[in-house]
Amino acid sequence: MSARPFKAAAVLLAAGLSRRMAGRNKLLIEILGEPLVRRSAKVYLAAGADVYVVLGHEGDLVREALAGLPLSFVENPQYAEGQPGSVRAGIASLKDGYDAVLIALADQAALTAGDIAGLIRACAEGGGDRILVPYFQSNRGNPVVFPMSLIAEMRAQGRNAACRNFIDSNPQLTARYEAENDHFVTDIDTLADLAAFEEGCRPNPA
Repeated sequence: MSARPFKAAAVLLAAGLSRRMAGRNKLLIEILGEPLVRRSAKVYLAAGADVYVVLGHEGDLVREALAGLPLSFVENPQYAEGQPGSVRAGIASLKDGYDAVLIALADQAALTAGDIAGLIRACAEGGGDRILVPYFQSNRGNPVVFPMSLIAEMRAQGRNAACRNFIDSNPQLTARYEAENDHFVTDIDTLADLAAFEEGCRPNPA
């Protein structure tokens, strides 16, 4: 009998206010012909992850931009209070049976399916029992991969494993993933970021 395939979920954080984007919702801006949030979701789907999209700010418009994709949606009514609440809402919505969950940002337009598949594969080959943090050179990136066993243990204790403070306070539970490119450390937060990305003519994420 063959071993069960390693199964990963991605919690795609798409609820934010885009405060640094001069009044525009960055996730709805078209990148090479499609909304940024749709481009991001397709990357994780193509890498083999089940995707749970956390909605908040302009949730109906974000949902519309993702129409037709095989996704699960999670509403975070407290989205204005910040990212931690969206992470908690996304994790709480996950079905059983996953080995790991990726806490994914929806504004990383440079990521490809190959990047994410490699990260998931590294987690599986490492035993899937430690938090895997991508780095490019000395720069820390996203998404971070969490073993579901650890998240379940921490939730039982009323604690949140999927937060920066927990990761930084427990180095024995983490491992570095050395990326071959800058995709994991590139995101779009401002109009200047958008212009720089478009000037670089990034390829299609597939």
